[in-house]
Amino acid sequence: MSSVLTGQIDHFLAWLEVEKRYSPETLRGYQIDLSQFCQFLSDYDVECLNRPNQINRGVLRSFLGYLSGELNQQPRSVARKLAALKSFFKYMHREGVVTLNIAAYVHTPKLPGVIPSYLSENQIVAVLDRLGASDSWMGKRDLAIVELFYSTGMRISELAGLKAGDLNIQKSTVTVLGKGSKQRVIPVGQYAWEAIENYQFATKHKFGARGKDEALFLGKNGTPLGNDGIRLRVKKAIQAIAELKKMSPHVLRHTFATHLLNAGADLMALKDLLGHANLSTTQVYTHVQVDKMKKAFKMAHPRAVKK
Repeated sequence: MSSVLTGQIDHFLAWLEVEKRYSPETLRGYQIDLSQFCQFLSDYDVECLNRPNQINRGVLRSFLGYLSGELNQQPRSVARKLAALKSFFKYMHREGVVTLNIAAYVHTPKLPGVIPSYLSENQIVAVLDRLGASDSWMGKRDLAIVELFYSTGMRISELAGLKAGDLNIQKSTVTVLGKGSKQRVIPVGQYAWEAIENYQFATKHKFGARGKDEALFLGKNGTPLGNDGIRLRVKKAIQAIAELKKMSPHVLRHTFATHLLNAGADLMALKDLLGHANLSTTQVYTHVQVDKMKKAFKMAHPRAVKK
């Protein structure tokens, strides 16, 4: 059903795509969450759909209660939907659609700390060795994808958006366009470079020479391999070796961060490598350092363990 609010959602999503350069996957998430809010309003107070200024804190809290109560959604899901509403109302306030950003006054529910899933060093080596055993073009491509993920810790949207020209062989770096159109340069390890070069050589033989502005990773028909295609290849590679609750490419990003901290990397340097805007986002990985310190304490301190 068309309304003032649904029209504003369309404008908001277009703004996120053009100005913020959000990935299709992120845009789809915003669309689903905001559409659910509109559906709730159609049952709760249909007038709000055409009069956004009538939406108050009580309406938003009722929506959150509906999500956690009637739909039995987890706190993390509720918090994500509230974050989408906060961004949307901030946009409407800036555009003059509403006189007050009412969502800014609704507190986000407190979430339990979640330790990211990651692969051990032995597991990631096993994944890479298994991929490296294949001599097919697809095998070389999948190895290059996983090697690059593990070597750089980039996001799936960043890897999917890579062009051949983003690689700098002389400096052993790759330039990525991250969230909010922020560009960063990431060093690439020798194993990943070798895998990329082997993949590019095989790709040239299969599809012919590629321009610098063309997608780096391709599907079997020579078209760009998008987020879904990359996610499928990574999930298949991890599943063959490890049993984790989550098999997404983000596991490789977590693995990259965890292994760097394990080896003594600086937290601020890791923040820049991952493209995090805030250090607090990066600090989720410090669980590794805590575990490592506990182990060292038990082994070295004379009164750590009662004999």
